[in-house]
Amino acid sequence: MPPALARLRDERVDVVGVASVEAGEMARYLLAAGFPNVVGHDRQPDRDALAHAHSLAHAGLSREERAERLQQLLGGLSELHLGGRYLEGVEGSALVIATQAWFLSPANAPLHRLRERGHPFYSLAQAYLDLAQGEVVGVTGSHGKSTTTWLAAELLRASGRYHTVWLAGNDRHNRQALEEVARDRGGGCLVLEISNRQLLQLERAPRIGAITNITPNHLDEHGGMEGYVRAKRRIFDLPGCQLAVRNGDDPVSLGTGELGPGTRELRFARNLEQLGARDGCYQEGERIMLRCGERSLPVMEAARVPLLGEHNLANLRCALALLAAAVPPDPALLAGAAAAVERFTPLRHRTQLVQVSDGVEYVDDLSSTTPQSTVAALRALHRPSVLIAGGDDKGIDFSQLATLEGDPLRAVVLLPGAGSEQLAQALRAAGRGALVHRSERLLEAVRLARGLALPGDAVLLSPACPGFFSAHYGEGGFRQAVRRATSPRPRTAPA
Repeated sequence: MPPALARLRDERVDVVGVASVEAGEMARYLLAAGFPNVVGHDRQPDRDALAHAHSLAHAGLSREERAERLQQLLGGLSELHLGGRYLEGVEGSALVIATQAWFLSPANAPLHRLRERGHPFYSLAQAYLDLAQGEVVGVTGSHGKSTTTWLAAELLRASGRYHTVWLAGNDRHNRQALEEVARDRGGGCLVLEISNRQLLQLERAPRIGAITNITPNHLDEHGGMEGYVRAKRRIFDLPGCQLAVRNGDDPVSLGTGELGPGTRELRFARNLEQLGARDGCYQEGERIMLRCGERSLPVMEAARVPLLGEHNLANLRCALALLAAAVPPDPALLAGAAAAVERFTPLRHRTQLVQVSDGVEYVDDLSSTTPQSTVAALRALHRPSVLIAGGDDKGIDFSQLATLEGDPLRAVVLLPGAGSEQLAQALRAAGRGALVHRSERLLEAVRLARGLALPGDAVLLSPACPGFFSAHYGEGGFRQAVRRATSPRPRTAPA
């Protein structure tokens, strides 16, 4: 039990956003630890809406597990405040535990006032760091952190160094493991995906940390690019970081300055020269290599990596550098790592091939919520694509996507949203306004994209904007829409 929680066992603890993964996991942990007065809050208007929101948020669990956890939650809370009672009595709590994005909602003004008065707050990410007795590896970055985190976890499992490797943190498809980590007495390894919002709520860093890359994102939350970079850099600057893995190909993240005393730096890069004098992972032609002191050890051929695109090779190089930071490399370790990579499958919603129909590949890249990540997905496909995109506007420049060289865009189907309008405007400014098509619903967009695609093309769902999931997945997801759009329509009987 972390000291911040142990002294409050008999006090009132308010958990805000209990339908979410973060708050739900914290409530579950507190109830299992015997806290008698856990008060839940959620903006959902009633219990039916709460159940639906809980099911959507916990997409990494089976339907049965979601139902069981919701029942445990509702049965264990001492009070539940929904709708008009949201945040009722929160000022009487001894501690507030909220989701990572709580500060973005105007409805949470009471929480802002409490924070300004010095009221104690706590988070899931901090609980993981406080509870873990074994190794802790943290990964952040603008793009690629989920794939890198999953790859790192698989490599660390294959090393045989740890009795258990837990994968947890930011990704809602992760199976959270707070109770399991709390029971460990050492010998396990926790791999955390950490967002910029979670970094702002941390008081210390993982022992091993990595930044995959830094590109413009969430600028409105941090007062511009400088504040966003500063937030990411906290994974190296907070107390506790001893090994830092940095991207030798990314001038933005490298340009954040030197590391603190006592922190060793490793790097990953496309070429050996970008490592400088440091250990790390690079490529020599088509072979992925790991440099350790005076030795350079081969890992595997890049052609054997079952992931699309140069951006995913960069993710793998980062994961291998993390492996080298945690476990002394040798040929046997790297042979096991190569075998683990070959067994790896693309993560859900990340350049994931979901179906091939009439010579057209349908690729799900829902998690790409910036233009830069959508550009990476288009380049990875190496073929003309009909792009389905759109969503909210968070002040990011779309010019790189609108002027993408190599003409990979066959057409762009935009769903409603302020970000969609910004992308359409950027395409018009680049003289490519004729590529733009409009649709109001996801199924309609997929059907339109199917008609625009030619054999050999791809239909790529890659929003390039935030908010696509919440706005357009209520009627079903991309995979379901593709099945419906490509299945033969049933014949109607003659009158």
